[in-house]
Amino acid sequence: MIDVPVVHLQRWRDGSDRDGVARTVDEALSTVGFFMVDGHGVPDDLIARTRRAFLEFFALPDAEKAAVRMPTLGMAGWAPMGMEANGYSFGHETPPDMKESYRLGAHELPGRVALRGDNVWPSEPIGFRAVVTEYMAEVDRLHMELLRVCAAAAGVDDLDTFARCSTRNDNTLNVNWYAPATHLGSPRPGQYRIGPHTDFGSITVLHREPGSSALQVQLPDGRWVEAPVVDGAFTINAGDILAHWSGGRWRSAVHRVLPPTDDRPDESLLSLVYFCDPDPDTVVTPLSGDAPPVLAGDYLRAKIEAITMDSARWT
Repeated sequence: MIDVPVVHLQRWRDGSDRDGVARTVDEALSTVGFFMVDGHGVPDDLIARTRRAFLEFFALPDAEKAAVRMPTLGMAGWAPMGMEANGYSFGHETPPDMKESYRLGAHELPGRVALRGDNVWPSEPIGFRAVVTEYMAEVDRLHMELLRVCAAAAGVDDLDTFARCSTRNDNTLNVNWYAPATHLGSPRPGQYRIGPHTDFGSITVLHREPGSSALQVQLPDGRWVEAPVVDGAFTINAGDILAHWSGGRWRSAVHRVLPPTDDRPDESLLSLVYFCDPDPDTVVTPLSGDAPPVLAGDYLRAKIEAITMDSARWT
């Protein structure tokens, strides 16, 4: 049985077992493609305040949320249900994902630049921008440290191999609210909270609903397993670009979020998802093998276009 391991990042941060942490990450990314990380240094209180701010936003009437509606997928703002279908990234014609989202770019942070337009901020709840920006800064710091861990896991001497190419990109904080079935109705055939997909970039730093999980990961043999929820930990997975960069050493695992079930009609989930990408002008050349280089920015744009719902696709 393949497990999703817990990586104790404090052992990397204090230098007590850097080799052990790197080995665990290498094994995890080579097999299941996911790992959990604790000892990350992101304050629990900040996570709680960020979750509370987004829950208050999603609870607003749609008419109020529409003031910050994103014009097209990938831009900043609120995405109502029906705007995105991740199954299309694999060419699967699926119903739209059962979620609302709010996307913000990391260009609020020093050194990062706006690549897909300015952020838009709601007038409510009060203090939303301040707490969310503070959260982005913390998870961005964690992402940069994890890229150094990944370099060690790949066996390269230069620990900044991935990190130095990831300082300017407008990473995405994408917060997903999976409303209860009492709000959305029953799922259609083949409909998920998020359909089967891989992530597109380098790594994803995910904080999931405490105590509850609908996230499943597909193993190399095709089986689906539930990704565990570990109190206080983030869930980390490799994206397509990092898998390519590793020369196929690591997996960008297919994963999905299951639809609400009849026995839990009132269940709602909130996920804080920080998608990380190399700088768009990065030529991603695999560390081994003969796969061709890819330009990071072009690759990401093509992936986003593939999952954008057109009303003509599904009615």
